[in-house]
Amino acid sequence: MANYNFSTLNDKDLEELALDLLNAQLKLDLQSFKVGIDGGVDLRHSTPKNDNSIVVQVKHYLKSGYSKLKSDLKNKELKKVKKLNPDRYIIVTSVELSKIQKDELKVIFSPFIKTSNDIIGNEDLNKYLRKFKDIQKIHFKLWFSSTEIISNIINNAIEGRTRSYLERIKSKIPIYVLTKNLDDANKILEREKILLITGLPGIGKTTLAEVLLYEKAKSDYKIYWINKIRDAEDVISQDETEKQIFYFDDFLGEVYYEILTGSQNESEIAGFVDRIKHTPNKYIILSTRTVILEQAKAKSEKIKRSRIETGKYEIKLNNYSNLEKAQILYNHIYFRNLKDELFDAIIHNQFYKIIIKHKSYTPRIIEFITDENRVNNFNKDEYLTFIKHNLDHPEEIWSYSFSKQIDYFDRCFLITLFTFQRGTNENILNQAFESRLEYEKNFNNKEVDSEQFNNSIKSLLNGFIMSSIIDLDKNIKICSLVNPSLSDFIIGYLKQNYEAKKTLIKSIKFIEQLDFFNPDKSQIKLEKELQEVIKDKIYRKTLESSDEYKQYRYDGLCIEVLIKYCKKVDVDNILLDILNKINLDHIWWFRHNLEYVFENIKNCPKSEKYISDNFNLIINLYIDKIEDIESAIKLPVFFTRFNYDFDSYADSEDGQVKIIDLISNLVVKSEEDLVSSYKDSILDIEEIDDIIYNDLNDRKQRLLNELLPNTIFDIPRHFEKDDWEKQIKINSDNEQESIKREKNSDKYYEQLEYNTKIENIKIDDLFHKS
Repeated sequence: MANYNFSTLNDKDLEELALDLLNAQLKLDLQSFKVGIDGGVDLRHSTPKNDNSIVVQVKHYLKSGYSKLKSDLKNKELKKVKKLNPDRYIIVTSVELSKIQKDELKVIFSPFIKTSNDIIGNEDLNKYLRKFKDIQKIHFKLWFSSTEIISNIINNAIEGRTRSYLERIKSKIPIYVLTKNLDDANKILEREKILLITGLPGIGKTTLAEVLLYEKAKSDYKIYWINKIRDAEDVISQDETEKQIFYFDDFLGEVYYEILTGSQNESEIAGFVDRIKHTPNKYIILSTRTVILEQAKAKSEKIKRSRIETGKYEIKLNNYSNLEKAQILYNHIYFRNLKDELFDAIIHNQFYKIIIKHKSYTPRIIEFITDENRVNNFNKDEYLTFIKHNLDHPEEIWSYSFSKQIDYFDRCFLITLFTFQRGTNENILNQAFESRLEYEKNFNNKEVDSEQFNNSIKSLLNGFIMSSIIDLDKNIKICSLVNPSLSDFIIGYLKQNYEAKKTLIKSIKFIEQLDFFNPDKSQIKLEKELQEVIKDKIYRKTLESSDEYKQYRYDGLCIEVLIKYCKKVDVDNILLDILNKINLDHIWWFRHNLEYVFENIKNCPKSEKYISDNFNLIINLYIDKIEDIESAIKLPVFFTRFNYDFDSYADSEDGQVKIIDLISNLVVKSEEDLVSSYKDSILDIEEIDDIIYNDLNDRKQRLLNELLPNTIFDIPRHFEKDDWEKQIKINSDNEQESIKREKNSDKYYEQLEYNTKIENIKIDDLFHKS
């Protein structure tokens, strides 16, 4: 049985818990009141003879302990109790109380406290909870305060990065406000085993996912926080009895721009999601910004067909009610140690209503304006100004902190980290930052401390960055920006600050750091001078690669960067030099870079001539490595581009064999993709041709029309009728099992009992200080 310390409940939550437990234990109908009304009354029971027959005072005091509790009860509450003159007075507190301490309080409140049993401490609340198990269910956040449960959850995160991640989000759980989204998300996850959480930036996608992860972990699921699908492939168990749940935050952030350029990474996501669907005791939660998902769906057939696109797997986070907004705000104030002066500023003249009704309200902004490290130095007036400015200008929420609260080298550190989109190994980051510091020393005459890297991490940790250990034995850490809004701010900062942008490009060490300047993303403009800088760094070989397969990929990255990033400058000689030495035996590793060059090379006559002179060698190796239909149908264009006749090539004996093999392989692969995408949704064998093989025939015919017109050949089906009959039986069983899981999914929000107060009164009650 879990033992709760009640640390995840705010004072109002504890009062509601006390109300439910005392009514159950004492078989009364205790009433709750607006906080502070009739001084000293949190709950009461009335009789015809005495309106205040039983008075209950609920005191959290978990952080301040018994001494503070005793002092406040004696000096503040005793005179109120004497005025109320109850027949019976009960004290409820989350503080652990000894027999001696209970007796002390009984003496202070004699004759109103009849027995020490009416002084209810931590151990008594836990005893009642063991007796009334249904009340545990109603108070959802309660079990988050169980040290045994949380310890078990952390221990179930067997991978170091995930363990570090769970330790960090543990502190965020008390801030969570239960909404209907939790029940809806749980329902989808149990039914489908897949959950896609979408919404605008800052709306609470990550928080909802984190609560779901903890809820699953309570049932002994091992949690895996992943940045890449390959990470999950490495650890997914073949043991169907092993419970695993994977979480991929901002999952399209990893591959979105590669999807736009025709990469295959979306296949990895779709394939892994399919494995989850077909393996017992495995779940996956993904989240993404709505706009990113919509653009990816429009661009990618694989995303469009995959289960991650389908609406039935998706929960869309939209707006919150005013009461939910108020609860989120209150929890942030209560649990984030805001000093009293700032809390008073929010309460004064009901300023909290301005916050919760503001059009820019998001949980992320509330998190920002209640960060004690950021605001506790403000006085009351400064704090109100800070809140108003950030609500009116949400795009600037990081502006003050970035420009005023950290020093120059810390800003350099953040900008360097920003260039590694999803974070990076601290060893790589250290090298990149050292390159920036070297630039500052040589060109800006800055004095650099040898410990600047460690100093900046200490200064920025939690407020601006996160650091997660992924391998405890080797002390390997991943460092990343604290959330996407900081990345959005830095993008805006660089757009408006040419010198900062130029310094960044001049000081980068790794070619991957250029990715946020990718013109395809249309985020940050690269002026001609900056393109010259990039060209020069490639020419002088001062750029390295952080990729673990850099010996195969680096030259491919360089040729694409020169064509894509340096359109306003002459890169012909440098490009030719790389093409001359590139190892075509490694063409699989840089085939997409080469494809980009084929399509986009301009004003590079020497390089174009080199490709043309060596076209037969290059194209034959390239064709062998094509893995998708879109790349295949570009072949005739590439032949024409470099003055070769594709039809003659396709009519030749060797060429025809290559093209037929290519079409055959792509159709087989397409069949596998289509079967994988749809096999578990088919319940009638008559659906197979309509859903899968008509589509497959269209793809085959498209390839033939583009590459071998007037050619007819059949490709056998690899999923036969017997296979389908077995699969349909599995699908029927799985549908029943999904319905069963859905019915058994926990429902927390629906079990809450709300009183009949109107919303505005509830909000005022929340912020009324007793």
